[in-house]
Amino acid sequence: MPNEIFYTLRHTRLAAKQWRSPNPNALRVLGLHGWMDNAATFDHLAPYLNEFNFTALDMAGHGLSDHRPDGAFYNLWDHALDVISVLQLSSESTWLVGHSMGGGVAMLVAALAPEKVRGLIILDSIGPATSDGKERVSTMQRAVQKMVKLNLNRSPMYPSIEDMAYARANGFTQLSEASARILVKRGAIQKEGEWYWRHDSKLAFPSPYRMDEESVASFAHEVKCPTLALLANEGLYVDKKNLVDKRANEFSWIKMHWLDGNHHFHLETESVLSVAEHIGHFIDKN
Repeated sequence: MPNEIFYTLRHTRLAAKQWRSPNPNALRVLGLHGWMDNAATFDHLAPYLNEFNFTALDMAGHGLSDHRPDGAFYNLWDHALDVISVLQLSSESTWLVGHSMGGGVAMLVAALAPEKVRGLIILDSIGPATSDGKERVSTMQRAVQKMVKLNLNRSPMYPSIEDMAYARANGFTQLSEASARILVKRGAIQKEGEWYWRHDSKLAFPSPYRMDEESVASFAHEVKCPTLALLANEGLYVDKKNLVDKRANEFSWIKMHWLDGNHHFHLETESVLSVAEHIGHFIDKN
């Protein structure tokens, strides 16, 4: 069973789940979840990787971690600062496993703090989402307008946790209701008989700033550690294989595999074993 732990940083407090190996010399692995998910996204994967000390972080605004202050957005580089701050609490280097948005954060961390990252594994991710420079002003306008109109009392309410699981299973990225329940169990809170999301409602706001492809390429060039990209055959990139190949060519050291499953193939029971085997084999060989 995993332990619940907390990292008290100078600027925030982050929660995490930790699966410790009986091996005293076990390598460290840090899992970073996707947007609107939480540390429970690794509940099925981590037990298959029991030869490692696996820690799954709730990134700021998600799960049991603190929310950012009013007026603060959730930028990738802010998450990267949080992760680097956690990594600096130990003298050991760490393998990063990032899913979706967490893969983008992990890529930034590997480029910004190479001395702390032993290797990089990204799950249905090939780096941060981008936008064209011509969209900068309109994108930031939408984000600022949302922030100005923020109403903290308008969080969506659900009559039951089962209703939340159904909504999560049929959201932007579909997944099974069984997997959705795992995420919802950690991501929900009950108040006066009704159910609400724990996550910060500002996470749903449009990002005020996205990098362009040239910027992402510059970060990929700086990732010098062994890198593994696992893409889902029914995931986010199934119709973007040209982008995947282009991004992969920017890394100096990368292996890539397409595996069966949906965007949450690391959480779904029918696909998690294949994901775990690829990860375990890659770490063992590097």
